[in-house]
Amino acid sequence: MNLNIDSKVSIVNTLDDLDWDELEQLFVEVEWDGFPKHKLQQAFKASYLVSLVYLDGKLIGCGRVVTDGVFYGSVYDVIVHPDFQGIGIGKMVMTDLLTKCSDIFFLHLTATHGREGFYEKLGLRKHKTAMGRYTHPAPAKAYLEEIADTKQ
Repeated sequence: MNLNIDSKVSIVNTLDDLDWDELEQLFVEVEWDGFPKHKLQQAFKASYLVSLVYLDGKLIGCGRVVTDGVFYGSVYDVIVHPDFQGIGIGKMVMTDLLTKCSDIFFLHLTATHGREGFYEKLGLRKHKTAMGRYTHPAPAKAYLEEIADTKQ
């Protein structure tokens, strides 16, 4: 990461001063459609841990963990503003989340297509038996395997 940027970046783990409009706009900037502010508020407030990255007071990245606090947890919404991708911000978010959840037995995440290598460099591995369900057709088509035809 550029030392000039690194010295100006801060990570916040509280929602106390979060500008919810700014968070919603961050999701728009990375083209994650269907995340209105009221739903982001519900999701982030229900999280065990949030990691918000600011540069000179501007929200440029985030991530969060939902967990039972002991055995299982999931990492969600690791995103970085397009203007700041590729300079270590995503790694900062993940390092913050993984470090603060190091006592959780199993952490899971679903990587965006093409980003699997990023997570592998951080020590995550593909899960051999993971299963999932989406209630919306677009992510279901993008991330879930087709059901095999069992009528033979």
